[in-house]
Amino acid sequence: MTFLSFNYLLFLSITFIAYYTVNNKSKYWVIFFSSIIFITLISINVLLFSILYVGLNYFGGLLLYKKKENINSRKVIFWFFLSLNVGILVFFKYINFIFENINSFLELFQTSKIHAINLILPVGISYYTFQSIGYLFRINRGFETPEKNVIKFSCFLLFFPKFLSGPVERSNHFLPQISNLSSINQDAVSGGLRLILLGVFKKLVIAENLYYPVNLVYSNVHEYSGTPLVFVLFIQLIYIYTDFSGYTDIALGSAKLLGIDIMDNFKRPFLARSITEFWKRWHISLSSWCNEFIYLPFIIKYRKLGSTAAVLGIFITFTIIGIWHGANWTFVVLGLLQALAISYEFFTKRHRLKFASNFPIWVTNIASRILVFTFMSLSLVFFFSKSLSDAFYFTTHLFENIKFKTSGFELLEDRNKFLNAIFWFIVLFTIEIINEKGEKLQKLFLEKPRLIRWSIYYVMILLIYYNNVEVSSFVYKNF
Repeated sequence: MTFLSFNYLLFLSITFIAYYTVNNKSKYWVIFFSSIIFITLISINVLLFSILYVGLNYFGGLLLYKKKENINSRKVIFWFFLSLNVGILVFFKYINFIFENINSFLELFQTSKIHAINLILPVGISYYTFQSIGYLFRINRGFETPEKNVIKFSCFLLFFPKFLSGPVERSNHFLPQISNLSSINQDAVSGGLRLILLGVFKKLVIAENLYYPVNLVYSNVHEYSGTPLVFVLFIQLIYIYTDFSGYTDIALGSAKLLGIDIMDNFKRPFLARSITEFWKRWHISLSSWCNEFIYLPFIIKYRKLGSTAAVLGIFITFTIIGIWHGANWTFVVLGLLQALAISYEFFTKRHRLKFASNFPIWVTNIASRILVFTFMSLSLVFFFSKSLSDAFYFTTHLFENIKFKTSGFELLEDRNKFLNAIFWFIVLFTIEIINEKGEKLQKLFLEKPRLIRWSIYYVMILLIYYNNVEVSSFVYKNF
């Protein structure tokens, strides 16, 4: 079941009615059973696996808290359950990648190879593994007490709007909400519906019309050079942003319909003036999780090393962020590129600020944002490429056979829909610029007469209908 299917719309509607039919003390049961049904419709095997995973971390949290006064026992329990969580993720997601690299080494000695294991990656495992680890970390540090109600804890890990592709929710943010569910809130419901409409709009009107050329080039990258590669280079960041933020909007909106706020993943990333700032605005639930549970513990433990600890922490953190995306060396390089850029910014901040002071602030802002956009666009070559050789080909053939008479439009399935997508992205970006300046456009919009508001909704719905094409899966469903 996908967010863009009629089945999901029906499922969400039934869940909504059931949720507001029962009393407040029983609402979490509706969330639990809805999540179980949602996962069952994906795969019964995924359901069985995820239930076992819930049990593992539920009892892990209780054991940790039980031994809170016994430091040695608590350490053993914590590291046991941490290793178990990481081990399960590594086994299902990376074991064949590890085998491939071992086999490449064994080829040097012409010895027998390790055979790959036929595994199916459990849907959502990357997301609920990190959520579980964060939960255990907080209990181990004494920042949180374990959830004793196994059904409520199950809701935390299995909550259907975030099960497939996040966000990477925090237990201390989610669990208090599941224990304090209330009656219907008209503002929350209308806000949830607007988010869902916006998310579908981003995906179908913008992202889907940018997907075709991106997918076409990366599926046959060695057949292209010059203009088509440059064309894709500068639309792929817009594509992934509208695709992933569209998914996130639908997830947030679905949760909001049930009176639950989950963490947003984006805060106007195209307005970032540095790579460091970009990662505070992009995939926020993942980057902030890694900051809290990887980077900060590392630099605190090795603070005697000073700036060396900070740089090592940056590289470790972004290597993990890279490999979290998938079992491929391209993702490792993606992470290392981010670490290099942030380390550069760390050491050159004073000099860059001094240099920037020679120019008007609006010039430095625009230049900085263009540089960030360009760097992230280049980085995404490693995100989309199937292999390092494909990524190397893409980057080395960018400016080969540039033909100014061609525009890259030959890659398009429908030029009008593509131009329409770019237009609406510009509208979306303009709104983000205005919001960045402190103007509350949503508040102004909601104060407009109902006729104006509903006219805009109908325009969005008509554009979605006009772009009713065969829909690709959301990018981050693969991770």
